[in-house]
Amino acid sequence: MPNILLTGITSCESRGVEALARSLATALTTTPDTTVTVLTQTPALDTEALAGSGADCTADPFVISRSWATLRPVETEPHRRERAARLLKHADLVLATGGDLHTADYGVSTPYLAVLDRAQKLGIPTAMIGQSVGPFTDPAEQAAFTATAQRLDLLTVRESTTLSYLTGHLALPEETVVLSADPAFLLEPSGPERAAQLLAAAGLDAAQEYVCLAPSRGVTRYSPITDTQHLDAITRLAATLWRVRRRPLVLVPHCHDSREHNDDRLLARQIAHRLPGVPVHVLDADGTGASDYKAVLGGAELAISERLHASIAALSSGTPAVALGHSPKFHGVLADTYGPAAPADDVHRDIAAFTADPTAAEHLARLNADKLRDHLAPRIPNAIALATADIARVRALLTNS
Repeated sequence: MPNILLTGITSCESRGVEALARSLATALTTTPDTTVTVLTQTPALDTEALAGSGADCTADPFVISRSWATLRPVETEPHRRERAARLLKHADLVLATGGDLHTADYGVSTPYLAVLDRAQKLGIPTAMIGQSVGPFTDPAEQAAFTATAQRLDLLTVRESTTLSYLTGHLALPEETVVLSADPAFLLEPSGPERAAQLLAAAGLDAAQEYVCLAPSRGVTRYSPITDTQHLDAITRLAATLWRVRRRPLVLVPHCHDSREHNDDRLLARQIAHRLPGVPVHVLDADGTGASDYKAVLGGAELAISERLHASIAALSSGTPAVALGHSPKFHGVLADTYGPAAPADDVHRDIAAFTADPTAAEHLARLNADKLRDHLAPRIPNAIALATADIARVRALLTNS
């Protein structure tokens, strides 16, 4: 019975993390007797979030986040070490996802290498798929990632920016790095009845066209703008979208974080409170999962998102999406998905530059959604095929191990 340890997962409180874990577990457990064990900071919560995916969840014994300490079971250090050894003893593959953990942004790259390094010493196959990597600012962190990457049995990246960084700046051999797509392109959306139910519960008429806005409360931690500047800019965007497009706004808080600084629900409610004359609907009901949000985003006329996986949920459904980001991953994924024919400023803006530009909201509000949709339509099947190919590569590793 092949057993995959899935690492690179923080918590499914982020619906983007849930999208990664659910997509991979669902696809991989279709192979008879294959099990996927998700190493996470919030095992009880993630067991519920990933119900039906085939995944088992356990507290990550290799990375312990103090900010989620109350959501992990209490255990002694000897017990944690014994559990880590037992998990590896029964693992046939250690598979790392996580999207963009290996960057200078979050300070967690090296800790998340620990399980891969231990597995490599034990001769267990290791893989990283759908990665965005770098840029690193700490030479030691860069060296640690490069050393682990050189020993991987499989390394795929989700955009060309990372491919260039790994084969150029980090000098990894070109034949060892495969250009792929984010695993969340494979996420199955909830059905139309569920989407209609969520929209109705938020106060939206089922017959209305709508625009989605997915704000990120955490974006200011990784950019030079303040919370106040960000709130002013994103509220101005919401008001401009209504004035120009005359579509109700559905606010999609893609991260339901127990940590206030990263809880998008709080920001969405602030935006709605500031716009009493605008039809704003906050989709923040408890239990709203990644597949639910994908169904809603997929039904929008246009989606503008500060969370990358909210953008991917829209894009993979064929819905035009624009990302307001803080790192190269945003530009890389959006540019690769749309292709060179779509103007870069139409599909991605740096959040600091957007905040500083008084004309940016008007430009985005006046985007031609039909034209963006035409750019997307022929390219989405290729992105889905690339992500599907990663599943085949992972299965091949299990077969050959």
